[in-house]
Amino acid sequence: MKNGRLIFFVLALFALFSGLSWGLNRRMAGARQPDYTMFSTGEHGVSLLHDTLTHMRFPVGILYRPVSRAGLNDAVFVIQPTNPRIGADGAEEILSWVRRGGRLIFLENRQPTVIDRALEHEIYMPFGSLRVYQHGMGEIVTGRADSVANVNLLGDTFYGQAFAYILAGWNPERIYFAEYYHGHRQEQSAFQQMPPWLRLAAFQIIIAAAAFVWHYGKRFGRPVPLYEETERGENEQVLTLARLYKQADRRS
Repeated sequence: MKNGRLIFFVLALFALFSGLSWGLNRRMAGARQPDYTMFSTGEHGVSLLHDTLTHMRFPVGILYRPVSRAGLNDAVFVIQPTNPRIGADGAEEILSWVRRGGRLIFLENRQPTVIDRALEHEIYMPFGSLRVYQHGMGEIVTGRADSVANVNLLGDTFYGQAFAYILAGWNPERIYFAEYYHGHRQEQSAFQQMPPWLRLAAFQIIIAAAAFVWHYGKRFGRPVPLYEETERGENEQVLTLARLYKQADRRS
């Protein structure tokens, strides 16, 4: 019983330490991320928008490829692209995807945005300071990246509510934050895509299982070697009896 309580105490300390370490590392790592990325918890990150949409049960994900690789039933956020910066050729590639049915929210502090310049002869509907275009079979919303920065959304929720309203109307299969344009190229493994609390729980289960096997496995004592039986021949008894008769005959 004492050993069981000790193991429980050690696991509880590990859980507490892991939770504190994860929270501290997440905060420090988030503050070091580039501006306008969903990974950044700094003033000019957009983690608040991403987390809010997630809590509202929108199907939010991360796009590690160009917008043109997204599905036509998806919606994509591109926010202040810098790595690579989107020029006229990149804008045309994105617009080709929209014309086929894609839906895009393109936010850039440079006004008009590169998408606005490519659509300068098309009619748009104003929505606050946003512009809403119907382009081919798809739709585009453009605006300023600062409108969804963490520091601004904390003080004014208008644009957060506006994008939630727009996305609800679109009803996309997935909503992607295109982190490809902030230099993130590699997709995460299935384990990395788990929520942090689930990864922490998995680590704790592994450690608990190892402690269980160690604690209860040693009570069975040392392993007993297994000796193989010598295989008997099918005529062994006959030969043995014959040798006995022969020995008896010699003695008589």
